[in-house]
Amino acid sequence: QFESDILPIFERECFLCHGNEVKQAELDLGTYKSIMEGGSSGPAVTPGSAGESLLFKKVLSGEMPPVGNPLSSENIELLRQWINSITPKKQEILTQSASVLATRKSEEREILVTILGVKCLPCHGRRVQEGGLDMRTLASLLKGGNSGPAITPGKPNQSLILKRIMAEEMPPPEAQSNYSVRPITSRELDRLRRWITDGNFSEPEKFLKDDNNSQSIVKNAEQQFWSLQSPMQPQIPQVKNRRRVYTPIDTFILKKLESEGLDFSDPASRLTLMRRAYFDLIGLPPSPEEIKDYLADTSSSAYENLIDRLLASPHYGERWAQHWLDAAGYSDSEGQVDLDPIRPNAYRYRDYVIRSLNNDKPYNRFLLEQLAEDELFDYKTVDEFSPEQLDNLVATGFLRMAPDGTFSVSQNFIPMRLEVVASQVEVLSSAVMGLTLACARCHDHKYDPFSQKDYYRFSAILRSSYDPYDWLSPNLAGPNDVPWNDSNSRFLPLLSEKEHQENKSHNIPIEKNIARLKSFLDEKAKPLMEKLLQEKVKELPQVIREDVRISLETLDEQRTVEQKYLFEKFEKKLTVSSEELEEKFPKYHEEAKTVRENIAAAQQKLLPQPRIRALYDMGGIPTPTYLLRRGSYLNPELLVKPGVPLVLENNLSPYKVERPHWTTGTSGRRLALARWLTQPNHPLTARVMVNRIWQHHFGRGLVKSSGNFGKLGSTPSHPQLLDWLATKFVDLNWSIKAIHKMIMTSSVYQQSSNIKPRSESGDPQNTLLSRYPLTRLDSESLRDSILKVAGRLDVTPFGRPDEIEVKPDGEVVGKGSEKGFRRSIYMLKRRRTPITILEVFDEPQLNPNCLKRQESVVSSQALQLMNSEMVRENAYYMAGRIIDTIGSDKEKQIQRVFLTAFCRQPSLEELKKYRSVLSDLQLHWRKNLEKKMQPEPRKHRSEWLALATFCHTILNSAEYLYID
Repeated sequence: QFESDILPIFERECFLCHGNEVKQAELDLGTYKSIMEGGSSGPAVTPGSAGESLLFKKVLSGEMPPVGNPLSSENIELLRQWINSITPKKQEILTQSASVLATRKSEEREILVTILGVKCLPCHGRRVQEGGLDMRTLASLLKGGNSGPAITPGKPNQSLILKRIMAEEMPPPEAQSNYSVRPITSRELDRLRRWITDGNFSEPEKFLKDDNNSQSIVKNAEQQFWSLQSPMQPQIPQVKNRRRVYTPIDTFILKKLESEGLDFSDPASRLTLMRRAYFDLIGLPPSPEEIKDYLADTSSSAYENLIDRLLASPHYGERWAQHWLDAAGYSDSEGQVDLDPIRPNAYRYRDYVIRSLNNDKPYNRFLLEQLAEDELFDYKTVDEFSPEQLDNLVATGFLRMAPDGTFSVSQNFIPMRLEVVASQVEVLSSAVMGLTLACARCHDHKYDPFSQKDYYRFSAILRSSYDPYDWLSPNLAGPNDVPWNDSNSRFLPLLSEKEHQENKSHNIPIEKNIARLKSFLDEKAKPLMEKLLQEKVKELPQVIREDVRISLETLDEQRTVEQKYLFEKFEKKLTVSSEELEEKFPKYHEEAKTVRENIAAAQQKLLPQPRIRALYDMGGIPTPTYLLRRGSYLNPELLVKPGVPLVLENNLSPYKVERPHWTTGTSGRRLALARWLTQPNHPLTARVMVNRIWQHHFGRGLVKSSGNFGKLGSTPSHPQLLDWLATKFVDLNWSIKAIHKMIMTSSVYQQSSNIKPRSESGDPQNTLLSRYPLTRLDSESLRDSILKVAGRLDVTPFGRPDEIEVKPDGEVVGKGSEKGFRRSIYMLKRRRTPITILEVFDEPQLNPNCLKRQESVVSSQALQLMNSEMVRENAYYMAGRIIDTIGSDKEKQIQRVFLTAFCRQPSLEELKKYRSVLSDLQLHWRKNLEKKMQPEPRKHRSEWLALATFCHTILNSAEYLYID
């Protein structure tokens, strides 16, 4: 018999290559039907003839199995007898039986997932099991709860589940409103009834268990693809022009240049290099004073010392955090729907990233904390947290950054939830692994060796926290006293008592003011409501007026039967609404409008309850994860186990889930992923990160497609250099700052961007890096640098994001304070209301994340710089600041403008030209002021306006916008 005699042999000897996990040559030996269908070479078995059966021939010759010992003679004989015993009639019966079994399993799966899973698991799932009933599997339904089995095979009328549904007790009304659960339809009820009536269930599917012993054999061609091989440190190549070699990086670049008859471009000037380094590392221009100090240092280590100072600057973390936040998809709002609500606690993750980068936290630790810090210690039993523990719990906010519209009851359905999980899988796989794994959501990847099963195995890792069938609202936090395990919250209220007290101290006076305003409004309304009520009572028949009035004024529990009748009959008619009140009394309407505006303004100043926006295991046994055919939750197929893409299991320690020793509901799945990813020889983790660091220094990575290291991605321009950097990164304890310094002290980085004729013809796209690439300031650096040169940059770090406002002309700008305006990274990043200057200059739309920004050149950018009130206003401040520092000497003013904006002195020709320009501008403004009859001293005002116009022009120039 196949099931008892043959299938165990296949499971033991053949499933490594031809089982549920791997189907080499498209052959699955797991069922009778799949064996008869065969694989890419045709049917595996010829019924009645073992000698003609391809499967038997390969077993007999020893070709199968390809690894391990050949089949024993006893097993070969069993296989021969079985194949020879298959008559045409028996084949037809077995095929039909297999088809019926498959249909039955499919029907059961659909009922369990698409009906009971969608409608019932909020009350009978992983966290909550009302009445002791778990409805996630057939086995748990048959077992039942406190009231007995949920279903009785063959007896639908005796099945408790149908009784509860027919009585409209399941799903309960509160579940429909609280968890976006819709009632079971008549069609679904009929399917459920037929299924129970049939009663011929297949074997109950077991709960999803961690499989820590999975192995795989991958096609050799797939296995050999460059990005799937562990990086090996290559030898440093020998080059001819040794004098241009400052770091080993130069040898790899120069070797390729010399092979094409090229060389490095000339070194950039000191000030060019200084401005480049400042914008690269801190995203701000050097001040004239910093330029002076740098030029005064004539030692051979002056440039290296400059790099060290910039890496030690607190602004370094602010600059490079933005790159990581792009990759993580960071936003201060949820997105997905027009309401786009604010994420009040997301900023903590932003601050965590800045602090981590400033402290040069090793990248492997940086990843470990973001993927699984909550699984590194038993945070649920800690009485008092250290600042480091709190900060690290914030790190898991990395997995909470995808757009999430499920805060809305009208949107919180299974497809939207699955979309959130899919977006987070895309962020994680693309940002950390450089893979387009998201392409395998609906079908096997068309180009890379990732199956749809790989996708859902990887997705299952996150399902211990993101359970589509037992969903937690993304922004429901609750009051301060909610315990950590609040069953409806995705937040951890584990912040310091100090922050709670600061929050309370800030809110109490505002809340008192709101209460005072509401009380004032109520007092104003009270006599008017009484007057309007009396007018309504007068419209009633005189005989009942007094009785109705008394019934309205009497407390509910003291009313007589007659008074209750009168109250119910006339309550609606005699109720005075606020709309009626304001319509009847126009003066009150104006007062109420003002008070409501004041209340709204005060409510905006209230600080939200402090929380950690984190990801953590939801507790309980994770709900089974199914492969979804075509990505639809209506088509569940195979039950999959958490794991990583099979093609990546070679040469690495396996993905192995080890549940922590404490028993507080943590699955260990994400911790296993973090440890698997941070293995020193992982083929992708270090490569992807050093490539992104290179990309942010040179505008393009060694692999141009930084989010796609697959077959459709770009091949490395310098593969040996990429591997050398990746291995060196690991050797340097995963230090990001060490890689920065190595890159920035190299000749390739210190080149001029000037294009020589030979370089233009031999390396037209600068792929070989025969010159430094001219790059434009990104949007944040542009805005921040304008504020800095104007003297209006507030360098206060961290904390809640600063508000934004929409100007009458539609321009969205940041709100300032007495200190000025904070850096762009600290401004509110709302998906549907981006700051205009950032949006125009290619700030990405994070849907779900961005691995490389586009650099467009469009007319709207020039128009923004020319017409923006924000830019023009800062030009005025810049001019006033220069006059205050330098005085009225036009030549010194021009020199100061150039030094501040361009990090260089003007040429003699430029000095001459712009002295004339300033004189003409001053004359123009003097005449303009005379026409307007300005009463103040005209000379100084015209001088300021002239210089402001000149500064505005400089801020619009290409030299200001681009880094040479």
